Amino acid sequence: MKIGVFFGVYEAEKAFAQQTLRQLLDILQSHDVHVLILDDASPSFVGQSLQAAFSERERVTFEVIRNERSSGFRGAMDRTLFAFRHLARNTMEFDYILRVDADLFFNRKDLAGIFESDLLPKEGMVGTFAEFRGRDFIQLLADIFPFGFRRRQVNGVVEHKWELKRMKPVWWWDMGLRAIMNGFRRRFIGGPFQIIAGVTLREWARRGWLDRKPLAGLGLVFGEDVMSNVLVKALNHPLVDLAELVPDWACDMAINPHKGGPEFIQANRYYLVHPLKGDAWGLRLRQDLERLQGGRLSPH
Repeated sequence: MKIGVFFGVYEAEKAFAQQTLRQLLDILQSHDVHVLILDDASPSFVGQSLQAAFSERERVTFEVIRNERSSGFRGAMDRTLFAFRHLARNTMEFDYILRVDADLFFNRKDLAGIFESDLLPKEGMVGTFAEFRGRDFIQLLADIFPFGFRRRQVNGVVEHKWELKRMKPVWWWDMGLRAIMNGFRRRFIGGPFQIIAGVTLREWARRGWLDRKPLAGLGLVFGEDVMSNVLVKALNHPLVDLAELVPDWACDMAINPHKGGPEFIQANRYYLVHPLKGDAWGLRLRQDLERLQGGRLSPH
């Protein structure tokens, strides 16, 4: 199988990005993998260090693209569309694209089974579902109207506050309308780990949707996880829960110190957990999980 990986990184992820990417490449070791690392202006050039760390891996190629100026959290969809567009133009025709957050922790090596058999659908996106909060879904619906609220922007920086100054459609309004008409409602596949069929990626590119400019037409919704779902449903391609494909699927996409330590995670046989960032708790949990694994991913 030919798999493209979009792995975005910034400076705060330097402490753990290499561990996450190593785990992912171990899972995908039976496939031809092309990793697109998008480095969002990290001062220490995290992207290049990741490429150097894994440059001798068999069946793995790398490409590092660096933003010299960070577009920040609000520019995540702009970066995502850029990465999708870049992968769609690659000479390797990918069977699947993985969008992977650096703050994931892959806990079970048998996640590889998803890619080893004929489980994955030929089109659409696969991942773990999350529920919209009521106000978030209302914001999505509001953005489909031709005018209304938008996020406030100061010196090109998008803020959390709203302002009633949107006098033109948002960049994704037509795709959003299509998605709603095709049944997109209260559930979406979360962004930390998304598996997108190559057929779906190429259809986005064929329709010119990957050439849109999110920062030039922003309303209230800007999250790349939700927007990826909108793009899929706009084609009327399926959104598939991993729990439908893997009988014992278990994960925690909102792990925190109050939910239990490494023994709890292992006892629940989680395939992956998120987010484990660079704070003391996250780094300690990463170390403890690796210690329980003996320095390797759990076989099951």
